Amino acid sequence: MSVTIKDVARAANVSVATVSRVLNKKSNVSEEAIEAVNKAVASLGYSPNFLGRDLRKSETRRILAIIASTEESFYSEVLRGMEETASAKGYDVLIATTRNDPKHELHLLGMLFSRSVDGAVLLGPKLDADTISNLAQNHNIAMCLERLDNCNVLTVTIDNVKAGRDAVNYLIGKGRKRIGLITTEQRSQSSVDREIGYRQALEENGIEYDESLVYFGTYDAESGTKGCEYLMNLPEPPDAIFSISDMIAIGAMNYALKRKIEIGKDLLFFGFDDIQYSHIFVPHLSTVQQPCFLQGKLVVEKLIENMKTDKPDKSLYKLPHSLILRETTGD
Repeated sequence: MSVTIKDVARAANVSVATVSRVLNKKSNVSEEAIEAVNKAVASLGYSPNFLGRDLRKSETRRILAIIASTEESFYSEVLRGMEETASAKGYDVLIATTRNDPKHELHLLGMLFSRSVDGAVLLGPKLDADTISNLAQNHNIAMCLERLDNCNVLTVTIDNVKAGRDAVNYLIGKGRKRIGLITTEQRSQSSVDREIGYRQALEENGIEYDESLVYFGTYDAESGTKGCEYLMNLPEPPDAIFSISDMIAIGAMNYALKRKIEIGKDLLFFGFDDIQYSHIFVPHLSTVQQPCFLQGKLVVEKLIENMKTDKPDKSLYKLPHSLILRETTGD
């Protein structure tokens, strides 16, 4: 016969309620009781029926984090912020990938509908703003890192327009007037916002926008290499390149190094995200740093607050970014 919670209470010489408080990590339990219950659980091989508990309590104390793929290294710090904050509040974080497929993202959100999780955080959403807004009317959903125009859902990110503008303004401040942009064909809101920031910086400094200086590719390093090759073979090549991600920038620098272009002097590079490779790759990459851990922390704090209220917070929170200056801008 299976071991029950009553068997654990009997072996630990405590009440069933005390066993329940220990298993649910409540604070109002003595150290002696916790030790006795844990010993009884271990000796009897008791396995709590969390599913039954979850259904009775109408909560699971689980949050689903949905990411596009496991290839984006900056997700790790966001997820760490989410997990540490959730754990401190008695929640677990489950991680799933969309494979960049909106249908699969909707399938994963089915865990909300079946009450397998209490809330979900979308990092790099694939569904459209209307769909997410409609789902958020009845379920606890938040977005992190990315935002969507006209999406009525709790969102934590940075001001990508300002970040792009700050990076390009820094290059202009270094005396660069012909600045290339390597971006993506995939129209994520962050990419679009960084492109807007690029154009704003040019306009603010009286530099005419030149569409021939913009290369559209993908998020990988190979695309950055192709983008740099295209830009450097223009009749009038750029004297600086802003890339909307570090991996793109690193790929672009690979091409420049192959051509024996002196990076940081003849050609400046600015990336985005401050991934680990940005300060491992030589020369070290100047980049925009996102407060990834803090974004993960804040989105979980706000989402859990929403789970406990009838008037959920649907605000857009923008955390401050930083410019990290290294060798590729001559610093």
